[in-house]
Amino acid sequence: MSRGPELAARVGGRAIPLDAVTAALVECDVVLVSTGAPDILVERSAVEDVMTNRGGRAMLVVDIGVPRNIDPGAAEVFGVTLLDIDDLRAYGELSLEQRRQEIGKVRDLITDELDRHRVERNAREVAPIVTALRARAEALRAAELQRSHARLEELAPAQREAVEALTQALVNKLLHEPTVRLKDAAGSARGALYADAVVELFGLPEPESTTDE
Repeated sequence: MSRGPELAARVGGRAIPLDAVTAALVECDVVLVSTGAPDILVERSAVEDVMTNRGGRAMLVVDIGVPRNIDPGAAEVFGVTLLDIDDLRAYGELSLEQRRQEIGKVRDLITDELDRHRVERNAREVAPIVTALRARAEALRAAELQRSHARLEELAPAQREAVEALTQALVNKLLHEPTVRLKDAAGSARGALYADAVVELFGLPEPESTTDE
């Protein structure tokens, strides 16, 4: 007894006899063919008749039979795409090669993300030290201006504003290069040395740990 009905029932399909295949193909957009037949089962002429009755709708035929079950000439029929097992192997190899080519791009993306994460983490590590350093410098500047308050009172308002701006500019210029070097070296052994030196030399509070959770 043919196993067709049993297989069709398992996949929710419908078994038909071989002589009804041509008529059934008129309604099929995708055809998968795989039998143990030693000869061609569907000739080119039959495929031409099918396409004539499909109203211009294209049809994909995948023939994985060895030997082939669909006449290779069917590939020349307008609207028919015929793939055999060699075509599928070629597609698989092409897809694999394309995926291999993407590996380099993925590595570059990962490297970029790791670099970005490192920069952001390094910035977080030195941010408390930079903030404390600038706060200490500002406190010293303000204290010195306060000590000279009596003499500054003798100046005109515009002159006092000029002194204020000048001292702020001096502090910013003095701290700019150390701040840049500290940020650039953060996350390295040299950066740790710089950070410890700044904390020690300026008497800054020890920064809290910024280790990622």
